[in-house]
Amino acid sequence: MPNIDVMVSEANRCLNCKNTPCMASCPAHNPIPEFMKLIKNNEFQQARDLWHKTSNLPELCGILCPQETLCEGHCTLNKINKPLKIGYLETEVAAMYFDVTDYPLTKNGKSHLVIGLGPAGIANALRMAELGYEVHAIDGDSYLGGAIYHSVPDFRFDQDLLKVYEKRFRDLGIEVKYNTIVGKDVFLDDLIPKYDSVFIAIGLDLPIQVDIEHEDVKVHYAIDLLQKKRYTKAELKALLGKRIGIIGLGNVAIDIARVLAKLGKEVHIIYRRTLDEAPASYREIAEALEDGVTVHELLGPISFHKSESHKILQCEKTCLIKDPTEPRGRIEIVPGAFQEFLLDDLVFAVGQKSSDLVFKGSSIRLNPEKGCCYTSNEKMFVGGDRVNKDKRIVDAMVSGIEVANKIWRRS
Repeated sequence: MPNIDVMVSEANRCLNCKNTPCMASCPAHNPIPEFMKLIKNNEFQQARDLWHKTSNLPELCGILCPQETLCEGHCTLNKINKPLKIGYLETEVAAMYFDVTDYPLTKNGKSHLVIGLGPAGIANALRMAELGYEVHAIDGDSYLGGAIYHSVPDFRFDQDLLKVYEKRFRDLGIEVKYNTIVGKDVFLDDLIPKYDSVFIAIGLDLPIQVDIEHEDVKVHYAIDLLQKKRYTKAELKALLGKRIGIIGLGNVAIDIARVLAKLGKEVHIIYRRTLDEAPASYREIAEALEDGVTVHELLGPISFHKSESHKILQCEKTCLIKDPTEPRGRIEIVPGAFQEFLLDDLVFAVGQKSSDLVFKGSSIRLNPEKGCCYTSNEKMFVGGDRVNKDKRIVDAMVSGIEVANKIWRRS
């Protein structure tokens, strides 16, 4: 149960700043000062309802959002190194109202289809149902959540929290067809005529490959290894050797590094920049270091090959040069400077990309000239990681809500 006294005490620390840096840095622009004021006054239902207007996935965002670089990172209280615990309060208020569903005032007689039930798809489906649409959804997995369901490690997120959205889907009459892949089992051109609007929320389902020599050895990709439906922990432990190298320092790299470290592997992350430029947050990197992961900075991989008893990863040393056109600095190779690692296996975690399977057999394409969420078909929209510059859960949620609002305003 949430500790009301602790919550009120924390909310009382809010300075109610006039320029609201916390709101400005939040992709959802959540009304944080007003939210804190309601908590101070023990008006928790009103606080929940206020938050829901801009953020309908607080159970996810409160836990998985990188608050230290967003709202909390811009809190004025950082001047005394004690930022307001916004994520904590978001999570606690949400926990008080797990059973609450926002029903539409009226049904509008229109139908809407959501393809993909990651954060963007869930947020969009809920908002469209709340606006009075009859909502159907299709997903390739056996349960909603997308990567959160099949790839986020258990030590980062309690999967039971996804049941909150399953319940709200039932309450709102949202029909879901699972284990169905658009572009394989059903096709876009057959689905479009059945609905007044369609939202494609399929995220990044393919790994980005690293251009290094590795013809004689097998390499692995983090997004494959993290999929729980593909590998159990025991299978993952048996699949890989003792000494593992991971290329990349984003969220996925940290997740697979920590998973493997907890399985007793010796894990080395190799990154061509420094910790300060890493896509992963300071908190995530610190947790990985606590788990025994070693991070090697300013190294770029160039080849991975067999020796007599090991596999050798050869890296070239790099340095960062200040460049006004490169916010994180320009990477330069240090001539003649190399470092080798003796490894049993190598894992790539340098990013993901989207396949175009969903568009198979269709002439519909993205229409970036009109806006990131538009396509060549006026009743079809795209959101989530496929089009978002930032690949955070909060950005995916925001895109789902924004598309819902666009559809509703034009109807």
